[in-house]
Amino acid sequence: MLEMIPLETALDLLLKKSNCCSTEAVELSAAYRRVLAEEIVAATNQPPFNRSPLDGYALQGADLAGASHESPARLRVTETLQAGYVAKGKVEAGTAIRIMTGAPVPDGADTIIRFEDTREENGWVEVYVELAPGSNIANAGEDIRQGELLLKPGSLLESPQIGVLAALGVPNVPVYKRPRVAILSTGDELIEIDQELRPGKIRNSNLYTLAASVRESGGEPILLGTCPDVLQITAEKISAGLNRADLVVTTGGASVGDYDLVQKAMKQVGAGILFWKIAMKPGTPVVAAEAGEKLLLGLSGNPAAALISFEVLVRPLIKKMAGFAEYLRPRVTVKLMDGFRKKSSQKRFLRATVKLVNGEPCAYLAGAQNPGVLKSLLYTNALLEVPGNRAPLMAGEMIEAIITGHLC
Repeated sequence: MLEMIPLETALDLLLKKSNCCSTEAVELSAAYRRVLAEEIVAATNQPPFNRSPLDGYALQGADLAGASHESPARLRVTETLQAGYVAKGKVEAGTAIRIMTGAPVPDGADTIIRFEDTREENGWVEVYVELAPGSNIANAGEDIRQGELLLKPGSLLESPQIGVLAALGVPNVPVYKRPRVAILSTGDELIEIDQELRPGKIRNSNLYTLAASVRESGGEPILLGTCPDVLQITAEKISAGLNRADLVVTTGGASVGDYDLVQKAMKQVGAGILFWKIAMKPGTPVVAAEAGEKLLLGLSGNPAAALISFEVLVRPLIKKMAGFAEYLRPRVTVKLMDGFRKKSSQKRFLRATVKLVNGEPCAYLAGAQNPGVLKSLLYTNALLEVPGNRAPLMAGEMIEAIITGHLC
């Protein structure tokens, strides 16, 4: 068992031991925010035919040579063509077909003139401008070319991707299954959120914070509830999680106290301990284990520590299992606007709000940084990564930030 290891070592170890979930086909209407499992190559052009991008007249550009308000070109209108239909006849010299946006360009036509540059009367249209042949035609394949690679495996399917798939006529989409993540909160001090507070008790916020984080990461949370500091009960809950989920995450009971039983419970269910404790603050007391091909992670019970540990360790793991091609948050260098004087030999993550000030990303500390403080997370859209022995930090210093939310 490894002990007090760097975060990078811990994450690398877990990622190497994790695999993508299996795949399934879902209807396009249910594919939003799923992760694509196969590449998508365009089977057809989009648009599939030359079409008109505006309401006007389809004609031959040569007929407009020298056209002006003083000397308009005069063409006979042979028919009207709506979107969704094809012309009955073809355009010949001296004729035009009235055409609507999206309709196929008729045979013989090489130019579309907009209505605003014309006047029609008694079956004839006068055109007041000269256009070169080929003007105002959206060519087949102008948007998407047949055979073009459009989407790669690991792509998140959002509105634009869904639209492209619909345009290509893909009714069923191959996606990765969402990893199932069992979440258990341990501690005699915990009560359910609908219970009345009693002396010495706190409500179990971690269960719901991490469940939301699992969903945001692309997983499916399975809530195992709250567990007292009893070894046998803890082991039974973890065993149930292993039976139901691809990954088990616990909070609380991962430190060194008399009632920190998670590591013992993991061993009792047959899991082998991979490491215990990571050299970072907050969130040092992390225990990781494996049971067969499944991983188990025990995080701190302190709310901020649990969420930060999840963010930097568990989230990338879930993203990889969910099939994402990219599973690490973006990083930017920011200017620190508040000083931070507390020293540590370990890597530290500071909760911060990053704002763009005159185009420059600036970081403001998001209130108290204690591991048990939850409210500061309301104002956090970034984690400032402070290397060990870097503090004290002075206002104006440049530091790397992990962006976890939308910039202000």
